[in-house]
Amino acid sequence: MTENTKLKTLKLLAKRYARATGQPQHVALDFVASRMGFAHWNALTGSAKGEWVPSEAQVATIKAFVERITSYEGATFDHIFGSPDAVTRGEVRGHPYELKTMLGDVRMDGEGWQIVLPENPLAAPRVEIDIKHAQTSPMNDRVLREEAIGIARELMQSVKARRFADWPRRATKPDAEGNVRHPFLEMEESNLWYCLHCNSEITGPQIAGNQWHCPSCGASPINIFPEAFWLEPTDEKPVPVQSRAERQEIEPIVSIIDPRPRLDLNSDQVTHLIRAALFEDATNASERMGASLAEIWVDADLDVVVSFEDHYWPEDKEPTAAIEVAALLGIEIELEVTWSDPLFAWPGLGTVTQSTAEYTRLMLDAYRSHGATRTKDEI
Repeated sequence: MTENTKLKTLKLLAKRYARATGQPQHVALDFVASRMGFAHWNALTGSAKGEWVPSEAQVATIKAFVERITSYEGATFDHIFGSPDAVTRGEVRGHPYELKTMLGDVRMDGEGWQIVLPENPLAAPRVEIDIKHAQTSPMNDRVLREEAIGIARELMQSVKARRFADWPRRATKPDAEGNVRHPFLEMEESNLWYCLHCNSEITGPQIAGNQWHCPSCGASPINIFPEAFWLEPTDEKPVPVQSRAERQEIEPIVSIIDPRPRLDLNSDQVTHLIRAALFEDATNASERMGASLAEIWVDADLDVVVSFEDHYWPEDKEPTAAIEVAALLGIEIELEVTWSDPLFAWPGLGTVTQSTAEYTRLMLDAYRSHGATRTKDEI
């Protein structure tokens, strides 16, 4: 490989690196130069005009580094939707892990611990430790934890490179006026953008630098628009997002969690259980109709009032299954009966059969015997 060829290769690799990381070309060139021991790209090219020539090994090292970041180009890469083929297994200081992604987030799972790197670059990594391993988890070791997060960040870099490859270059590289192009809204360019979630006003360089997540609330790119079209003239104007200081390493959030399923009863759950029990209590078609028509109210304390329709539920019949369910849930149940017009004449017909079809036939025959029935075909 000649000297000119080597320099062209380094420039091409810097261009790929710039596209994959969303950085300007000159920043990527300086980065490549720094990996080869120079202060900046001009220093490298200046030395190349003299006696210094990059070696084959140096060029190969830069190529391997860039290809590792852009590894999504491989046919088996499917880290966007997290297919089984996209699971990477390894060890960090002897502790096995599985590394995968789901919709842009990177997840690393170990025995009794998990690390999550959110897609939003300003969101802190989350380290979750199973309460059963709270005292013995390797994630209690800060050095090991940072090493594991570093492994996850390498994968995040590849995910980001895949994302940027699909976006227009202008989405990550503002022009001289600060205009950037939305990665999803075709041809929409602006130097000011607005967040649907928090009404923040964001400059082009700010939104591009944060991978199109709102720097204020973290909302995703689908919530960012060139106009705040949702605001009325009387609404407060969007507030500009404050410029942040040079980004520093974001400390991970470490928490102890209990992964066991936890039941927090709510009114919908109680209602469904009570109604299912009422159907169990019903012994004929008429009572099943009564279970369906029953009004069930659940108050703030989850205590229940069941109001039966008199025509379909016998006033003296206790819903024993519903009462038992309420007792198991530790809630009070109150029963009442209301009176209203029945759905159909002769509601008592349903008490002589358990079959809804048979009840329907009996009901239609009764209407026909009075010459006052119309089925769907007759309407």
